[in-house]
Amino acid sequence: MEKQSTLNCSGMMTDILLEGAREMIGTAGKISKKDVDLQSGKSIPSLDKYSDMESLQQEDLILLLDSAPLLYGERGASGIALRIGEASFRCFLRTHGEQYSLTDIAYRLMNSQHRIVFGLKQLAKFAHQNCGAKIEISEDDQKWYWNVLMDKSFLRWNSLYSPYIFGLLREFFIWTSGGRYYMLEEILDETDTQSIFQIAIKKQPLGN
Repeated sequence: MEKQSTLNCSGMMTDILLEGAREMIGTAGKISKKDVDLQSGKSIPSLDKYSDMESLQQEDLILLLDSAPLLYGERGASGIALRIGEASFRCFLRTHGEQYSLTDIAYRLMNSQHRIVFGLKQLAKFAHQNCGAKIEISEDDQKWYWNVLMDKSFLRWNSLYSPYIFGLLREFFIWTSGGRYYMLEEILDETDTQSIFQIAIKKQPLGN
């Protein structure tokens, strides 16, 4: 599978991604070229693009995804993507939670199991409507599953999408459960040709 950026987001989705990046990296996200050269020995496209996070556009976000491992290292880039995912959920909830029925009193009155499944499906719906991702939500007795399916509009997968989704879902679970922590793990199945990426979430929160 190719690990490249192929975002085709709506303006709404781009705004949420960029807001998450701004919250995590800040409005002065610049790192010196000298630091990058010392760490990696490689050059990257103009770092001046990241000196003002407020001015970034979708194409700059794509370039940032491709350049992040050089800017911050592989581990640092994954950590930043995870934090951006967390911030993106907070932005989504603040700006579109009502539209997707996540701030309704009816949602809060659901039992926890129904609330989680409904919330996951609404997040999947938003992702499909705004960047073409086809996501299947399923469950068994022990786990819920977030499964990104192969689709003509979403064929390639940047390695930073995975920690981004982990962060977004982790923040969702903490928010919807009132602070409980649920274990998330990536499922790797080489025989599954329909899935690009899959996360399993254990139904039993830690400490319970």
